[in-house]
Amino acid sequence: MNILIINGTQRKGSTYHITHQIVSKLDPRLEPVITEFFLPKDMPHFCVGCYNCIYKGEERCPHATQVDPIRKAMSVADLIIITSPVYVFDVSGQLKALFDHFGYQWMSHRPRSEMFKTIGLSVVTGAGAGMKPTSKTIQTNMKWWGMRKTFNFSQAVMASSYADITPKLLKKIDQKTTVLARRLSLELMNTKIPAPSLQTQFLFKIMTLGKKGHPEWNALDTAYWENKGFLDGKKPWKQSSLT
Repeated sequence: MNILIINGTQRKGSTYHITHQIVSKLDPRLEPVITEFFLPKDMPHFCVGCYNCIYKGEERCPHATQVDPIRKAMSVADLIIITSPVYVFDVSGQLKALFDHFGYQWMSHRPRSEMFKTIGLSVVTGAGAGMKPTSKTIQTNMKWWGMRKTFNFSQAVMASSYADITPKLLKKIDQKTTVLARRLSLELMNTKIPAPSLQTQFLFKIMTLGKKGHPEWNALDTAYWENKGFLDGKKPWKQSSLT
């Protein structure tokens, strides 16, 4: 079982500790193999808006050397965990920069078939408030990548460091992570991978109609959809190829 963790900060604080608490409680029969990235160390660049990934291919991104290892890890992951502490009521700037680099794989451009079979988890903590908009940013990107099911863990820790969280709150967090880990384990152990949500299927249908109606919008996107058979009615969640 491949698990990818993308940390929206290099600081190993509350978000980091809670994330690893969840992973440690997954059913051991899953035999998780964990790949972990820390931002900005593993991808320090901001998107420069060159449109190379959109019109010429993601390999033409000026930061492809740093982005591609993360993309490859995503392509083989069964569970993708994306984390961020609350920075001014949203994700860290480092994480937003990474999301910008993956805009090309939104359903509106070149959705990856493997993402429709992947489970996502967002983990967000804040000293007091802002968890909802921060979680929404992560969940929005997961949705537009086509992930079949997503989970969210949000927690106000009322502290600036994990060491300062009160024992009472730590006990509550322990209970919440236990329940979430159990739900994740059941989902990951399901040998029959279900189709993504009806909302995701609807979004894909809308994007299909747009590609059919306006093939001139982006030649690279159109060729991709034609090659994958999406314009002929094939569904990404029914494809076995990871290309």
